[in-house]
Amino acid sequence: MVDLEVEGQEGSQGSPGTEEEREQEPTNEDLDTSKKRKTTSDVWAHFIRKKVEGKIKAQCHHCGKLYLGDPSQGTTHLRNHLARCPRMKFKDIRQQVLIKQQNKVDGTVSLNNYQFNQARVRNKLARTVILHEYPLSMVDHIGFREFVTGLQPMFKLVTRNTLKSDILKIYDNEREKALKMTDKNGSRIAITTDMWTSSNKKRGFMVITAHFIDHTWTLQSRVLRFVYIPSPHTKDVIAKVLVDCFLEWNIDRKLSTITVDNCSTNDAMP
Repeated sequence: MVDLEVEGQEGSQGSPGTEEEREQEPTNEDLDTSKKRKTTSDVWAHFIRKKVEGKIKAQCHHCGKLYLGDPSQGTTHLRNHLARCPRMKFKDIRQQVLIKQQNKVDGTVSLNNYQFNQARVRNKLARTVILHEYPLSMVDHIGFREFVTGLQPMFKLVTRNTLKSDILKIYDNEREKALKMTDKNGSRIAITTDMWTSSNKKRGFMVITAHFIDHTWTLQSRVLRFVYIPSPHTKDVIAKVLVDCFLEWNIDRKLSTITVDNCSTNDAMP
């Protein structure tokens, strides 16, 4: 296939054009709009046709370089340039769409470029599963897969094992943020606990939550642990779970109060 970026191939004479020649500023006016051929390719959103020294050129909006612009030459060479244009923000124009965004303050509406990102959408899928407690098997459901394909064909839906891995990564990141927050906290930390037994397998669980005031005087609450409590649920077992949690988060010397639920076992705790 002939490389259409070589300017010297426009005629039978002359040597290939250099990069400097292709970057030269056009010396003539834009083409007469009445003589323009209708451009349907998406690449023309990034180029404008100009007449330079009697030849039709395509000038890049981003870097100003000039390329063959005659409709008979096609657009492959222009698309190839966009893929490596140093001043173009998005490299794959097939992934770009315009989205309408409304300013919440003044209500103004603006159009912005959106580029599809597989990793970012995977992260949003994992957060959705966490937020709404969806089953991991949701990604195996035929109806859901068809819905996602119709919504964004470029998104490669992950397996349940990959989804589980993404969720654990989010947990690790959020836990690291919470650890840094509690380490920087200079105020006392109040602890609340809640314990209940699952209805199906009669297994006991406890959630441990920390509450504190940050440097901006904003109340912060973070779940430190959601932990299984083995039977029997004695005061010693529960106390050990709490102490282990405090040591793990390095807050054992920052505690102010510990508020527990009305379980009878808690009455026996020291």
